Amino acid sequence: MNNIILFIITLFCWSPTWYLIKFQLGYVDPLVSVFYRFLIASFIIFIFLIIKKEKLQFSINQHFWFLFFGICLYSVNYVFFYLSNTYLISAFPAIVFSTVVIMNIVGETFYFKKKPSIKTLIGASIGMVGILIIFNDEIFNFSFSEGTHLGLFLALIGTFSASTGNMVHQRNLNNNFPPIQTIAYAMFYGSIVTLVITKFRGAELLFETSFGYISSLLYLSIFGSIFAFVSYLKLLEKVGPGRAGYVGVVMPVLALIISTIFENLEWQYDLIMGLPILIIGAVLVINQNMKKTK
Repeated sequence: MNNIILFIITLFCWSPTWYLIKFQLGYVDPLVSVFYRFLIASFIIFIFLIIKKEKLQFSINQHFWFLFFGICLYSVNYVFFYLSNTYLISAFPAIVFSTVVIMNIVGETFYFKKKPSIKTLIGASIGMVGILIIFNDEIFNFSFSEGTHLGLFLALIGTFSASTGNMVHQRNLNNNFPPIQTIAYAMFYGSIVTLVITKFRGAELLFETSFGYISSLLYLSIFGSIFAFVSYLKLLEKVGPGRAGYVGVVMPVLALIISTIFENLEWQYDLIMGLPILIIGAVLVINQNMKKTK
């Protein structure tokens, strides 16, 4: 599938999750909802694999890497971003997550000896300029008062965890791990780790039967988890973690567009000026193929 198409599918599946997560807040502890989300997603993928009669038995070593991948990408990063949201305004964790493209480029260079192309570096730089323009007010008026420094630190840990998950998945691909089975087991293990964390936090295992909670949970499980992650990790396989991470740069902007539609967000000049710059950077970064390691 074309890189741009994979990029667009990932964006359109992931971007609404920032808004729909609001329907998960309230009666049920948010981390319990994260547990439900990835447990449901893993079960759906396992059912698909069973119907297709795909291989489901793997070695202990492979299960270790499934677990490591799941902890990084489907558990710990969500835990830290949830905690960071208790200290930061909602837009700021999204800004912090946009640094995943830089972390991925550094990680890809360090772990896999793949130097980013000039085109990638130029595109990433242009994209970060777009982010600075769009979120200039939040960035330049940032204050370390009232625990915001702790929120920033937690969001950075969450971003680093997600980037580490990208590196682990690239490592698994390099060792011929089947991608869909890897995602299924990783989501299952990640959900269990999240459940353990919620129990340590003293959260009750509750469930809400409202239409808003159930419908948003199903979207987050099916589109926000299965379709989004399968498309994103396929993109990672084709272009590498450095360029695939650019999804995290563009996604906050689409989330703002969704807020415009459903939450009456007013567009300012910084958003109008920064968005085209961000899109130019995205096209430069994503529309490439990964060079093989020599």
